[in-house]
Amino acid sequence: MLFNSFPFALFFAITYAVFVLAPRVRRERVLLIASLVFYALWVPSYLVLLGGVLGTSYLLVRQMVRSTRPKGWLWASIAFPLTVLALFKYAAFGVQLLAPLLRDRMHLHVRAPYWLLPLGISFYTFEIVSLAVDIERKKLALPTFSRYVLFVTFFPHLIAGPIMRGSELLPQLDAGGERSVARTRRGLWLFSVGLVKKAIFSDFLLLPYVNEIFQAPGTANGPAHLVAAYSFAFQIYFDFSGYSDMARGLACVLGFELPMNFEEPYLSRDPSEFWTRWHMTLSRWLRDYLYVPLGGNRHGRWRMLFALMVTMLLGGLWHGAGVDFVLWGGLHGLLLVAYRLVTRRRVSRERPLGWRDVPSVVLLFNLVSLAWVPFRAATFADAAAFYRGVFVRHYAHGWPVLPTAVVVLCVVSHGAERWLRVRLPSIHARLGAATWGPALEGGLLGAVLTASLLASGAGVEFIYFQF
Repeated sequence: MLFNSFPFALFFAITYAVFVLAPRVRRERVLLIASLVFYALWVPSYLVLLGGVLGTSYLLVRQMVRSTRPKGWLWASIAFPLTVLALFKYAAFGVQLLAPLLRDRMHLHVRAPYWLLPLGISFYTFEIVSLAVDIERKKLALPTFSRYVLFVTFFPHLIAGPIMRGSELLPQLDAGGERSVARTRRGLWLFSVGLVKKAIFSDFLLLPYVNEIFQAPGTANGPAHLVAAYSFAFQIYFDFSGYSDMARGLACVLGFELPMNFEEPYLSRDPSEFWTRWHMTLSRWLRDYLYVPLGGNRHGRWRMLFALMVTMLLGGLWHGAGVDFVLWGGLHGLLLVAYRLVTRRRVSRERPLGWRDVPSVVLLFNLVSLAWVPFRAATFADAAAFYRGVFVRHYAHGWPVLPTAVVVLCVVSHGAERWLRVRLPSIHARLGAATWGPALEGGLLGAVLTASLLASGAGVEFIYFQF
């Protein structure tokens, strides 16, 4: 069930009613059952896989806690879920790379295994790993098995994040969630904003043109390719940040807080700032569990640059098994390394944007948009053809008018997001104080939800569901 679909609206309404009416001591069980049902409704057989991974991982972590030599069990609790992830996500890719060598040198003909990728496996694997590491570091106590399972499977974040830390959600599960009128209002607004991003911007305005150009890369003129690159940059942003907003909104309505996952990333002034604003929970995970263990910035500049590059390459590979994803991660790694080589000045993300920042924002947006090409292209050859379309094809026939107007609308909307994020609490306070405020707010929410659900119809799958 997609968040932007009528079946999910029915599922959530039933879950919410049972959750609210259940005694407080039973609400955790209600959420656990609802989360397992939610996952089983996609592909039931993969609920068995999820259960096996969770059960085995919990046994390994429990043994780690009880052992006098926990390091070995820690490595086992890390290796097991990563091995399962590698088997399902990277086995075919590895066989494809090795097949020519085996055929030419050993005369062995092997076929790459193809199976359906379990939904959300990349996300819940990282959560399982981080929980094991944090328990070994004494940052967390080992939760009960049911709470461990609920932490990983809590349905708002199960499929595509945000990637949760135990310290962020487990204490809230202990408290049973804290529902309030203010939190419910904020949750409804978050869900509505996310639904508009997904249904209106990503699927209705941007998806058709992106598909048109990327299905035949290299055939249109230069402006068409450049606008398609901009369009996909905004499509994946509105799609993924829309999912994250909806997930946070659903959790708020149930009384839980999920961390922010996006903070206007295309208004960043340098590559480092971009990665503190894009997919923030993944960026923090890569920093704390990969970049820092690789040495981080503690062992000199060149070790830091090496750690940055390796982290981004593995971050690209996390997104998908293919040369195109490694290339995407490598391009971002090169941007980070080049920036660190050119300047040691770090831009504070808290410093307000000014007119002097416009050139750096525009430059970075163009670089990031072009780096998205291998992420979207079907093959490495298609990515190369698309780049030829941008840099080699002629620009004589002008810009596609309607797609360019849509990109301009996206730019304006992206800038307005920051203004709304800063001022939304005061707007809520004013509406709550006015006698007509609740009625107006309810009418606006109803109109937004209805229009977005009608626009989405049965719903288009979220881009990050493939990871």
